[in-house]
Amino acid sequence: MAKDKSVNRLISIGNIVIPLILAFIVGSIFSILSRCNPFTLYGYIIKRAFFSVGGILNTLGYATPIIMTGIATAFSIKAGIFNMGIEGQVFVGAFTSALAGYMIKGLPVFIHVPLCLLIGALSGALYALVPGLLKAKLRINEVVTTVMMNSIATQVTGFLTQSYLSTGDAYAHTEFILESARLSKFISKYRCTTAIFIALAIWLVIYFVLKKTKFGYEIECIGRQWEFSDSVGMRVSRKVIIIFVLGGLIAGVAGATEIMGVNYNFVSTFSANPGIGWDGFYACILSASNPVGILIYAIVFGALRYGALAAQTWLGVPLDLINVIKSTLVLFGAIKLCTVYSEQIKGFFFKKKAVKAEHQAQEV
Repeated sequence: MAKDKSVNRLISIGNIVIPLILAFIVGSIFSILSRCNPFTLYGYIIKRAFFSVGGILNTLGYATPIIMTGIATAFSIKAGIFNMGIEGQVFVGAFTSALAGYMIKGLPVFIHVPLCLLIGALSGALYALVPGLLKAKLRINEVVTTVMMNSIATQVTGFLTQSYLSTGDAYAHTEFILESARLSKFISKYRCTTAIFIALAIWLVIYFVLKKTKFGYEIECIGRQWEFSDSVGMRVSRKVIIIFVLGGLIAGVAGATEIMGVNYNFVSTFSANPGIGWDGFYACILSASNPVGILIYAIVFGALRYGALAAQTWLGVPLDLINVIKSTLVLFGAIKLCTVYSEQIKGFFFKKKAVKAEHQAQEV
């Protein structure tokens, strides 16, 4: 029994490490094409990201929202629901918390900060409720609705920021939030804020829910067999709505902390290239929704982001090279998933062939 657990643990580690190695090999090829020694590039990124206090704080600063968006995505994928709208929910949470940060005045820090976080969280939850209801009540494909709602969120918040809420500066942004609505930084010139504690608290709660509670067990069951779970009284429709709402709530907090701790106002480019919602999705997929794997990949993505910005400045390496590495990570993660679900894939195609042969026999 202990041997089986050790083997499973090694397999889990391999599933996380192998795609990383393969992606860095592909990144090395593109690094050479960019006329940069890959050992120099990766060494520089690792050195800048992990071998100084500032590097560690900046890496954790970039990783913080990815931890939240990754665990929010895992919460839905465990139930077999692909909530692709985390990015839109991040935008809604960020936008509303930015408005609350400068429109609500006269509050002390210990009230204003939690209030802005709460507004961002509730906004993200309400925005996620729409596709949740459509999925639970009408069985409308959640991938279609959530992707469409991403566009709505980014376009509407961008339009409002450029028009009614614009400050008239050279670039479109809302007013700066008040000092009373800002999260504290560990060291003022570095990115990491007290939001890291919020992210880790959320991660611990979701980890506990998924691993140790009845609700977590029911989520696993729903992911494996929706109809059976419903037939044994799990009230799947209600739980689907709860899953969407909780995912949106976490995404809203992720967006709010970026505004309150880093940007201090809302700009439509605060989450870009490809976006903290999508980075969380990648971390979730690559780790097969494993909370520990999400934590590892969030830190890796944070290190890549900060290290790449430094490498762009000092080594002249284009920032898009990091997106190449991320994209190949997802590609190899998808290949890994194909091997995991090989039996189901074979069954699907053999079933189609069997049905086709049966129709041909009937025609004869």
